Amino acid sequence: MTIGAAIAAALVAGCLAVGSAAAQAGAERGSPAKEGPAAAADTPRDAQRLELSEAQREAIYQSVSNRQSKKDTAPIGFRAAVGARVPDAIALEMLPKAVAELVPKIADYEYAFVANQVLIVDPRSRTVVEVIH
Repeated sequence: MTIGAAIAAALVAGCLAVGSAAAQAGAERGSPAKEGPAAAADTPRDAQRLELSEAQREAIYQSVSNRQSKKDTAPIGFRAAVGARVPDAIALEMLPKAVAELVPKIADYEYAFVANQVLIVDPRSRTVVEVIH
């Protein structure tokens, strides 16, 4: 093999490695083009957080987690994140009255307890607005 052929082979191998790494990085970021339609629907969107204090987050978590007898696992392909759409397979529940009184700005939201995380969800759009763990 000539030096020119060796250099060309090295360049082709390098380009293939870079292209493969870029495709893998896109898949890790949740690129909808590489995922199925259900996963694309659950991809986080820009959403406004509730800006809860650490004390409020702790009170909400303690209240909700103590009420849960069943610790649901997340459905395949669902990633709990602010802006994600909660699949219909996950049941939403009303927040406990005591929590809604303690943190009035969450009174209009519902929650789901999934994988030991409290998801505060806008029930109209089923969009996660806060994840507490």
